[in-house]
Amino acid sequence: MSSLRLALVSVLLLTFGCKKEAASSPPPTADVREEAAPADPAAPADEEESPYLDVANFNRKVEEHAGEIVACWQETAGKAPDAPTGRVKATIVVDGDGKVKKTSFDPQRSTLKHDALFACMQAKIAAWKFNITLNGSDSPMPYTFDLTSGAMLP
Repeated sequence: MSSLRLALVSVLLLTFGCKKEAASSPPPTADVREEAAPADPAAPADEEESPYLDVANFNRKVEEHAGEIVACWQETAGKAPDAPTGRVKATIVVDGDGKVKKTSFDPQRSTLKHDALFACMQAKIAAWKFNITLNGSDSPMPYTFDLTSGAMLP
């Protein structure tokens, strides 16, 4: 009986051992294809942008409009000889259709406090269009505008 078990175990090991080994090695054509077409690090990712509002596409859209915010600073706070700079903490509420419903500023958490700047920014931001929200409801999105030299300002 033990010789039968030994024979059975040997057959199983040889049978499954060979298949497992053969299945784990890559086909020779895979290496050729990888060498023929290396990934270009400068090429854009194949990742599609979500049609729904998320942090990444929200931030990207805000950054596209950075020039408008800098223009607001230049027209308001930036006119002073000793023009104040700093960060403005904002919350932009985007409705289900991607339209800006409301923008609020947090003067306690902002280092740059300037009412005329806030009013100009609010007017510009109100015209921006974002992706639709996933569930169709309002979505508050926080953003910090860094209006300092080397950040948004030259």
